[in-house]
Formats: sequence, C-alpha cells, structure tokens
Amino acid sequence: MFQVMPNIFLTRFDGFTWLFMRTEIHQWLANNPEGWGMFDAFFYAMPLIYFLSHNIFKTGSTIVAVLMLLVNWIYVQSYTLFPTTSIEAHTAWLLFPIVFLSNPKTFRLLIEGLRYFFLFFFVSAGIWKIVNGGIFNTDQMSGVLLYQHADLLSSSPGYWQTEMIQWIIHHKTFGFILYVVATLLELTFIIGFFTKKYDTILIVLFIVFLLADHLVMRIPYYELLPYLITLRILSHRSDVIAPEENMRNQFNSQRSFIKA
Repeated sequence: MFQVMPNIFLTRFDGFTWLFMRTEIHQWLANNPEGWGMFDAFFYAMPLIYFLSHNIFKTGSTIVAVLMLLVNWIYVQSYTLFPTTSIEAHTAWLLFPIVFLSNPKTFRLLIEGLRYFFLFFFVSAGIWKIVNGGIFNTDQMSGVLLYQHADLLSSSPGYWQTEMIQWIIHHKTFGFILYVVATLLELTFIIGFFTKKYDTILIVLFIVFLLADHLVMRIPYYELLPYLITLRILSHRSDVIAPEENMRNQFNSQRSFIKA
C-alpha cells in the first residue's frame, strides 16, 4: 500500500463498499502515510502469526483467524478503492481466512464452497462475454486492447510487448480467435460443477490463462493462485473421503508451500 500513494478513490457499485467508505478508514489512510506501512506489515504478517498460533503455540488460532479476516477485508477494500487494481483479483485474500475459522466438521464444507466460488468466477466471466455480445463482435478484442493499453501504445511504441499488441490489434481475425478461445476456456470450468475428475486439467488451464492474461492484457491475477489449493485437495478425494483433520493438515502444508 505504501507504493500506491493514494489521492483519489474509485467507488464500486456495491452496498458493502458504500458502507465501508462511511467508516472513512480509506480517508484516514490517505491522510496518514505512516499507516500505509503499518497496514502492509499487518497484512503480510497475519498468515505467519496464524501459523505460529495454530501449529507451534497450539492456542489462540481462532482469535488470530478473526483478526486476519478483519485485517484482510480492511486492507483489500482500501487498496482496491484506490484506482490501481480490481477487487476481483484479491478475492482469495478476502475469503480464505474464513477457512481458518472452521473446525474439522466444517472445514471440508468451506473448502467446497471456495471451490465452487472459484468455478463460478470463471464460468460467469465466459457467460458475461456471451451476454454482452463480445463473442459475436469481430472487433471486440482489438477494441479491448486499444482501451487497456492506451498508455503503453502512446508512451512506448518500440517496446516488444507494444509491438505484439499492435500486431493483434491490426490482425482483427487473430484477435477475435483469441477472444473466442478465452471465452471457451472460461466456460470449460463448468465441468467442475459436475465432477472433480478433471480438476488437474482445470489447474493447468488456469495457469495458462494467468500467463496469457498477463502477457496480452497486462493483468496480473496471480493472487488468485490459492484457489488451486481447493482443486488440488478435493481432486484426490472424489472416491474416498479422507478424515477432515487430515484434509486440513494437507491444506496448511500446501498453503505454506504457495506462500514460500
């Protein structure tokens, strides 16, 4: 947050954001630069504090989980109100602390919920492209690229990524094919609503999508990677349901691997 240096705010069309803005926490952060580093420290330290309380000290983990949920919501809400990034890219930070509030009986249910939210996230994006009519417009991808990369196209015309983007803009048929492929890839995640058999394939498709999105659109969605934990854990339990505590331990180990 200390790198953003906020001075204007982007109001989203949702009731929770409006209520949050009434607290004026984001205003306080904008007017107190020393608070930026403080919130950064809290935000990135909370997973470690939870790990220590749950795995080392064996006490207070529920309280730490509540604090982590609160800190994450305040941080992400404030950070995404400054027009630098979208809140969609930070939903994992918002939702995953809820899992740490669970007990062995509800842990699997919450992991399943996060899994279906992740699937819905992708499928709804594909459906939106159809409903919005973009999938039927051969100029859609060229227009999106012109809007998304206006700064890059005007300030760095000789840069390799700029030249690649310009090539796609000028070759509208190729750009349209990319748009259709992206739409079909997003719609492919609907398979996960009916079976966990192909979760490994969905993991690969998601990683491909992340890399392509960063390359073509300059949108770093890497903070959505924790959702892959839900696919990885559950894909190995489609036939035999392992004890919930073992499943929770596997989640903690994979979370630690991703954080590393």
